[in-house]
Amino acid sequence: MKPSDGPIGLFDSGVGGLTVARALARKLPNERLLYFGDTAHLPYGEKSPEAIRSYALGISKHLMDQGAKAIVVACNSASAVALDVLKEELDIPVYNVIDPVVHYLQRKHAKNIGIWGTRATVASGIYPRKLTEVLPKSEVRPMATPLLVPVIEENLLKGQVTDAVVQLYLNDARMHGVEHLVLACTHYPLIASQIAKQLEEKVHLLRIPTIVANFVAKQLEEGHLLRDRPATESHHFAVSDYTESFEKISRIFFGKGIHLQEENIWV
Repeated sequence: MKPSDGPIGLFDSGVGGLTVARALARKLPNERLLYFGDTAHLPYGEKSPEAIRSYALGISKHLMDQGAKAIVVACNSASAVALDVLKEELDIPVYNVIDPVVHYLQRKHAKNIGIWGTRATVASGIYPRKLTEVLPKSEVRPMATPLLVPVIEENLLKGQVTDAVVQLYLNDARMHGVEHLVLACTHYPLIASQIAKQLEEKVHLLRIPTIVANFVAKQLEEGHLLRDRPATESHHFAVSDYTESFEKISRIFFGKGIHLQEENIWV
């Protein structure tokens, strides 16, 4: 089998990375995806950098054992603290969800940028560091918004609870004057419509999954790693600890035909 015929591996701590998986499936219909949601260790945003690196490396090797030709770290927390380790340890391409956003904002010459992310992502300082390198005159305002992940994992994608949490963060003084809002957690696009309806008109809410999918597709094409014909096998979705809420949300993205398999690689 040619290297380009292998599947694309993606992982996240839970359902959030499915937003990237769906965008990739739409952008690259010939490709087969291997998705792993590490629900046993959810949320990554509350874990130490050392723990996240260990999880990320274990999952990536598991995906490689299944034939993955490339790894997409579909998690901001893991992208922020584990990317260097993965690139050093793995001999296949590794992509993250941060660099595509940085490149996009650079092209837009963005000035006032708000960042909503987990505690791990914000504590890493990776967004301000990368953005000020390419946009030295821009103001970057990172905010930890940890209440959003459990709301989403509980499938509370609409309603008063979600609206109240979103409003809590939008009322923060750091949001004043923001022109671009980065949802720096792959869970957050699941409630993008709830966030958008409360934003001021001047605030541009980035479509992160599409931005990441376009970036990864271009990189795979340049590396001659795209399939030249449709894959014969279907996408594969696995979790380290099965939950009904994960299956319900996963079906929002890939329909009722999705087969969710528990693969506890930590035993």
